[in-house]
Amino acid sequence: MATNTLLQYLQADDGDGNAFTTLFSNRRQVERFIASSAVAAGDIVCLDITKTALNEKALFVLPADRSSSNKVVAIGFAIADAAENAEVDVTVAGLHKDAAVSTGIAAGARLVAPDVASGDTAGRAEEYTASLSVPPIAYCVKTASGNLADVFVIKQF
Repeated sequence: MATNTLLQYLQADDGDGNAFTTLFSNRRQVERFIASSAVAAGDIVCLDITKTALNEKALFVLPADRSSSNKVVAIGFAIADAAENAEVDVTVAGLHKDAAVSTGIAAGARLVAPDVASGDTAGRAEEYTASLSVPPIAYCVKTASGNLADVFVIKQF
């Protein structure tokens, strides 16, 4: 966890009226991992706790799935596609643009990993309900459309 979390920007634009994107925002934290399996941009990912070496359990990620006890430790959303064993940057706190979220989930809804065994799409966040035993990983900040939404990731890593 080498990310610097000092506050560096207070501006919303560059002074000429051009808005900064999330790429320039210090209101988010990004960490680099290695993909245990293919990961798509926007996927909700989890730590791969199936790895044998203890240090690798916090180094490798894969698409999260709350129906699998090995894929339940969700930590954030992938920024770009990554092939198996490739490096992948993950938003672990703050704003993430175009996260994979089921269409129709409203702004303000809390999000969790999908339940693939019940028919949810792997890597696509679903709405949290009180009956779930896993904690929310993010809040939807824009109603999901086209299975994408901007989210605010709750730091858990």
